[in-house]
Amino acid sequence: MTIEPIGLIALALGIISLFFGPAFIVYVFVASTLLGSAGAIILDFIGGTNIQPAHLLLGFLVFKLSTSQAVTQRASEGLAIGRPGFWLLLTALYSLLSAYAMPRIFAGETFVFAVRAQSAYSIPLGPTTSNLTQTVYFIGNLVCFYVLYGYASDEANRRNLAKAGLFCCVLNLVFAVLDLATYWTGTTELLSFIRNATYALLNDSEIQGFKRIVGSFTEASSFGYATLGYFAFASTFWLYGFAPAFMLPLSLLLFLALMFSTSTTAYAGLVGLLAVMYFQTAIFALLRSPTKQMTIFLIAAPVVLVLAFVGISLNDDSAKYVGNMLDSMLLNKLSTESGIERSSWNRQAFQNFLDTFGFGAGNGSVRASSFPVAVIASLGFIGTLAYGAFLLSVLFGNRARESSDLFENAVPHAAKSACIAWLIAATVSGALIDLGLPFFVFSALACARIGTRKGKSAVDMQFAKYGSVRSAAGS
Repeated sequence: MTIEPIGLIALALGIISLFFGPAFIVYVFVASTLLGSAGAIILDFIGGTNIQPAHLLLGFLVFKLSTSQAVTQRASEGLAIGRPGFWLLLTALYSLLSAYAMPRIFAGETFVFAVRAQSAYSIPLGPTTSNLTQTVYFIGNLVCFYVLYGYASDEANRRNLAKAGLFCCVLNLVFAVLDLATYWTGTTELLSFIRNATYALLNDSEIQGFKRIVGSFTEASSFGYATLGYFAFASTFWLYGFAPAFMLPLSLLLFLALMFSTSTTAYAGLVGLLAVMYFQTAIFALLRSPTKQMTIFLIAAPVVLVLAFVGISLNDDSAKYVGNMLDSMLLNKLSTESGIERSSWNRQAFQNFLDTFGFGAGNGSVRASSFPVAVIASLGFIGTLAYGAFLLSVLFGNRARESSDLFENAVPHAAKSACIAWLIAATVSGALIDLGLPFFVFSALACARIGTRKGKSAVDMQFAKYGSVRSAAGS
């Protein structure tokens, strides 16, 4: 076992958090989920498995928040039958059972593309270390959701968690700028302390003359996946009229980061997300009075799309460049070596579902190239039903109450938008059933039930000043 420098920093922050209020560890933990290419601890005895800073800090988060009886009580209420936590708990239990039993019951009965494959060939199904590690990660997701659901069920705490999410939006852009700056100046070694994981790192590749942005992640697709969720989070705040002078520039910068990431996941996910957001906004406008920002979005989005298409078409150089970019990143993606390989993962994963009579090959046994396919191949129909019930209850099970406070009103909608964005991106390129810790942070924020709050802190009053002068209708 090796403790890396970034691990010592994470450990120090975790210890320091014990002497501060819960908001400190919440901010530190949520920010640490951005460090996708960092390994805090390397477990050499389990094939070089990484413990990321976020998973190390998760222990401190659980310890700190669980000292509050109110948090643990509200978290336990989230596990009641029919609540999102109940369905996630069932999914985690089946994940644990399947990871141990299925690779043994169906050993050698089907071939799988292993999670940590050393070659491009499928191998016979059997127990591997990935069954252990992926199960531990998923249990970590459950624990993360559990404690943050309890934490966010208080209005003041929910505001803190939402502001930590906005802080991540900004920090993600900072890492993107550092990635580009160090690449252009030949100083990429300056970021080596957060790029020390034992995964394959693709942080110095180019396409069509663009440096592929990876930020603090392992590759452009991971950066695109994360940034898509943060873009949805920030832009929803803008749509609901909260602090538009801040949210609009932030959303545009995140949009530009997605466009220049040269990630297929980012591009395909962005198209799907904008379509969903436009549909949701149109429905909102039909049912109630839209905000000024919603009206601008509904009118401007089609106009901007048409103008961009016409502008590019009228310039031969631009049309050729964009055409080459679309061909390489989207239209011809499936015909590339990578696209053919990923298609074969999905075909084989579905075959694993059939070969195991619908029970699944077990969590950690299968690598696919689409989240839904990974779920049915790994967890079978039982686990898929439980997982699907969790996702549906997060997105539709808890209707947000209307509030005159624009920030409070926008938080659940913004959190659900982030979850939708990540689901779309995972459907495009998700290899495993794990949607990542940020998804479960925002899902807790989206569906936490709020009790009565007696007052606001000075910090909340200062932060809420952007929205207190406007009505929910954007007047």
